Amino acid sequence: MTSDTGERMLPLEGVRVLSQAIVWAGPFGTMILSDLGADVIEVESIQHLNPTRAAVRHLPDLFMQSPTGAGYLNRDNSEGFWNRSATFNYAKRGHRSITLDLLRPEGLELFYSLVREADVFLENNAADVVEDLKIDWPQLSAINPKLIMVRFPGFGISGPYRHFKGYGATMEAIVGHTMLRGYRDSDPSATPPIYHGDPTAGATVAFAIQSALYARERTGEGQLIELSQGEAIVHHLSYALMDAFMNDRIHDHWGNRHPWMAPYGLFPCKGDDRWLALAVDSDAAFAALAGEMGRPELATEPRFADVSSRYRNQDVLEPLIADWTRQHDDHELMDRLQAVGVMATMVAHQPEMFHDPQLQERGYFIELDHPDTGPRRYPGPMAHFEVNPLTPVRGRAPRLGEHNREVLQDILKLDDAQVQHLLDEQVIGDVYLENAR
Repeated sequence: MTSDTGERMLPLEGVRVLSQAIVWAGPFGTMILSDLGADVIEVESIQHLNPTRAAVRHLPDLFMQSPTGAGYLNRDNSEGFWNRSATFNYAKRGHRSITLDLLRPEGLELFYSLVREADVFLENNAADVVEDLKIDWPQLSAINPKLIMVRFPGFGISGPYRHFKGYGATMEAIVGHTMLRGYRDSDPSATPPIYHGDPTAGATVAFAIQSALYARERTGEGQLIELSQGEAIVHHLSYALMDAFMNDRIHDHWGNRHPWMAPYGLFPCKGDDRWLALAVDSDAAFAALAGEMGRPELATEPRFADVSSRYRNQDVLEPLIADWTRQHDDHELMDRLQAVGVMATMVAHQPEMFHDPQLQERGYFIELDHPDTGPRRYPGPMAHFEVNPLTPVRGRAPRLGEHNREVLQDILKLDDAQVQHLLDEQVIGDVYLENAR
């Protein structure tokens, strides 16, 4: 796609998105839209904390010493910590930030004015927040009939759970994801959360918005999109769900095993906390593995000669493989096994990702400079577009209220005196109020 001047444009360039996307699910969706070129305006407030930036106005020292405190640069909880949040700076790259007090008539009217100039409004607050703020679909669609509005609280806006609140761990639990992931020899209390529902819902929303934009091109009409974060995860449980629906078979904890492949899972390697992820999907692959192990006879032994036999005898087979893998380096085994057609990879620790030769050669990590954090590396866009490259991404994450004047004057045409009045009345600002909550 090119502009009228012949310059290449990003896929969503020219699309304006108003965002009240919080925690991880919403921000993951708006990050995708921003990477694709949309002008995403984060609508925040100096009266109320953005949960993606911070949970409380003054972060206690004990919190900063916890694992969660590592999400702030140098565990520094001094003033302005909300601009040093790793989560916010990751997910809100390329966004603009405006702070409006929607509980004040002036702030609400300014928001309505922005809605008139927007293509999309996205929010994933609790189910009744937009009604309380007078920014629900009936209100906003009357202002802008072409608006696409997305609502995706944890459990949707209808049904008996519509007012339930939750995070990734609770949504994983209620849809059955936690029960499947548990270790085979333990109860669910030993299953750590992975917050899978957040990015799953965010990516689903980004897809839904693009579909609605395409539909609007044909019909000229906007629409409400409603999505349950919990329901989005259910699609990722297809093996277990369809087995239950079709065969009345209920799955217990899978641990690191697979519904039908064997051997499959993680095996110890030489060194401290080094592991190999292994997936053997055919008899030929198992024969190749057995050959690398120096045990070619295993491929014809009745207990392991076919996938059904191997599956039944995993308790015997896995220790044999582990005895071999722990004698070798994880990188070495990955290269050796991939060379003979066996799916195997090392289990990387997070810092190793920055030096991974595959990601390095593909230029995956990008560096963004931020006035409060300095230059830092971030994961790159999730797709490579040959005609409209998405890299470098469109910029860093915004400071709180950084674009107040830019948005109010460039889009809404307010003058200097009007902007100063809003600042004086604390309708807008760039620092959280002392009593912000």
